[in-house]
Amino acid sequence: MRKSALFLAAVITASALTGCTETSEHISVPKLSHMSSESESEAPVSSDTSHSTDTSDSSGAAASSDTKSSSTSESTSSTLNASSSSSVKSSSSKTASSTKKLPEKSSSKVYTSFEPELKDGVPEGETLTVPSGSMLEIDGDFRVEGTLDCSEGGLVVVKDGGRLQLDGNAVLNGCMRIDEGGEVCGDGVLKLVNNFDDIDCKGGFTAKIDPPAPIEKNGVTYVGGILLVNKQYALPKKYGSGLDPELQAAVEEMRKASGFTMRISSGFRSYTEQEWWYNYWCSVDGEEIASTYSALPGHSEHQTGLAADITRSELDYADTPEGKWLAAHSWEYGLIIRYPQDKVDKTGYIYEPWHVRYLGKSTAKLVHDSGLCLEEFLGVCEESE
Repeated sequence: MRKSALFLAAVITASALTGCTETSEHISVPKLSHMSSESESEAPVSSDTSHSTDTSDSSGAAASSDTKSSSTSESTSSTLNASSSSSVKSSSSKTASSTKKLPEKSSSKVYTSFEPELKDGVPEGETLTVPSGSMLEIDGDFRVEGTLDCSEGGLVVVKDGGRLQLDGNAVLNGCMRIDEGGEVCGDGVLKLVNNFDDIDCKGGFTAKIDPPAPIEKNGVTYVGGILLVNKQYALPKKYGSGLDPELQAAVEEMRKASGFTMRISSGFRSYTEQEWWYNYWCSVDGEEIASTYSALPGHSEHQTGLAADITRSELDYADTPEGKWLAAHSWEYGLIIRYPQDKVDKTGYIYEPWHVRYLGKSTAKLVHDSGLCLEEFLGVCEESE
């Protein structure tokens, strides 16, 4: 249902429940002001490994092992020929320095230099195709008003000082790397054919990304290799076995860098544990209100092992020095604040400044730069009613 953040905060403040804290020996009922919209910090972390029947996302990264599609959209417009360019530089494939690493799965691939005829970009009505095995390097301004088509096995590199301005469209069936100091911007759209791990982003990226459609594997939904679970998409009952080690490593990195506690107060939660908590909160506040802060069993991100609550699940955590640091820097460590304050109508859950989701550094940066919540970024947004 649609609830404003202000109204939901008022609901939480007005709820007066008698509660106590959880110890390692028992579970007890928390106060409503300490709960997470889908991540009650008091829920126990299970050590039961019998729940896992699908390990397709056990690496914790945004990457997927999906086989790439070999097709890209054919263009009826003309294709530009190769020649020299001042803003697009080449690199000889016959030398060691010509081996370009992007992303890790392509690290051993050697790319042949590719230089478009027009040095400043792709005019409207034209298509520039980067063939398989070829690399287009951009180290100056390169404007696309037509279509930039990177074939499977092709590579586009936006180097430090380079700017790829998409006022038209780009189709990425190959790979793209944006180096620190590089930028992809404009009002156009980059159509991602395969997975988000085909983009290695260390620079700026503010152009719109059109992701692939959701696919289901063994009852688990992925969009561009990113595991998705929310009110609309569920997990199998026996999915998951524990907290992902890459998420744990990212939180530890943040703890060291920030100097704050940054402890994981709630991590993996099984279907059965989530079911208990959801039923409990429904008994307290009724299903209508409980559903704004607690997920149905099978719909909790905690079951993926890729989500965690940091330090304490309280709304005022956002105003603490640690909470402010987390909001400002979590993306640098591959994490996003999963339920932002201004996206309640998109996520369906109240603001959770403590709840983070691991995506990997590149994809987390893309989400951060977009200013979107995960539902919007993946193109699966359905406003709550």
